[in-house]
Amino acid sequence: MENSKEETQQHVFLDRTSRVTRGKRMTKLLDEENEEDETFWNQDALKEEENDVEYKEEADVADVFDSDFDEDEPDADEEAENEPDERRTKKRLIFPGKPSTKKKKKVLSKIETSPQNDKTLEQSTPSEHHDVPDDVEGERIIRKSTRTSVIVRQAERDAIRAALQATMKPIKRKKEGEEKRMTQEEMLLEAAQTEIMNLRNLERVLAREEEVKKRAVVHKAVYSGPQIRYLSRNGYSYLEFVNGASFGSEVLTKATPCMFYVLNFPITVILCIKHVT
Repeated sequence: MENSKEETQQHVFLDRTSRVTRGKRMTKLLDEENEEDETFWNQDALKEEENDVEYKEEADVADVFDSDFDEDEPDADEEAENEPDERRTKKRLIFPGKPSTKKKKKVLSKIETSPQNDKTLEQSTPSEHHDVPDDVEGERIIRKSTRTSVIVRQAERDAIRAALQATMKPIKRKKEGEEKRMTQEEMLLEAAQTEIMNLRNLERVLAREEEVKKRAVVHKAVYSGPQIRYLSRNGYSYLEFVNGASFGSEVLTKATPCMFYVLNFPITVILCIKHVT
């Protein structure tokens, strides 16, 4: 069955007709990419100089080993170290027609160590190797104790969580649209609280209104000087002179015949005129 399927697939692929415009876009994109790479690598800043004065080589430093270099590490670290390194080395693209530029070979300067330094290193290494086993045993004991303490703490935390979950009551979630029904006592308490709040608000509003009224009252100035008043009652017209007002020459007496009734009072003088028809 599998061989027959493969044969049919091959037959289908062979019978497929090729297009006229097949691969044009891809070639165009590749050409553009090649041009961009050439312009980038042909920059003046990236060109290498044969006699570069500013270029300096770094001297190699002698390796210095720690005292715990030969110690065994825990399993987690060993697993991390044993993981394969998936980093891939980057290759430089060389395009056809472009001469390959040779990189400079860095000449590493040899470290010249004096014989005295060699002697001191040889003397110091054996003493360190003697002290290493004691330190290793102490560190192993400390690591074991820390591991056991961590395990004990984790077990205690798990036990506390389990106890809390067992004692806690399950929380009932309210359904949508479901309202809490209040008892009669709760309703009475809420009504009393609202009444107290309403009374306080009413007192505040009334106090504000009184303050506004006090500010709005305007005391009008009372005129206390001489005045002349004109009154008409029962077919008679009256002129009333108040507060020192007098009947001067401005009033014409040579009008139509009429009767004058003058009454002298301590404050006012009334002139009574009767119209004659």
